[in-house]
Amino acid sequence: MLFEMGGYLDAVTDAYENIRRIILYSTYSPCNEAYHCCISKIYNFLLKYPEITLCIYFSQLYHTEDGSPTAAWNREALRSLSSLWPRVTLQRLPAGAQRYLLCNFVYGIPGSTLYHPTSLSRTLAGRQN
Repeated sequence: MLFEMGGYLDAVTDAYENIRRIILYSTYSPCNEAYHCCISKIYNFLLKYPEITLCIYFSQLYHTEDGSPTAAWNREALRSLSSLWPRVTLQRLPAGAQRYLLCNFVYGIPGSTLYHPTSLSRTLAGRQN
């Protein structure tokens, strides 16, 4: 919905012509699966607005693990999108950022309901990624 022609970001960038950078926070990385085609839509958006840079922070990779039928397709699409660096950056959210974002930018989420201890192995893996 964000990157579709005539979608939200089209409307915002048309209304505010001085936008030069968009930062998105997402649970999942963008994919390019048949019914979503998010990465293709991102490409089209960037072609339409060559002066805009895009930074996408995400918590998890979407359908890139071995065994997923769309893993190879999604991995290749992410590689292709990341090749647009420095205009496009894809980054995993740093540890603790998801909680901060939920508590400060999502209405009605009290911080005390979000405490879920993270295992040491997952924390170390997050730092490595």
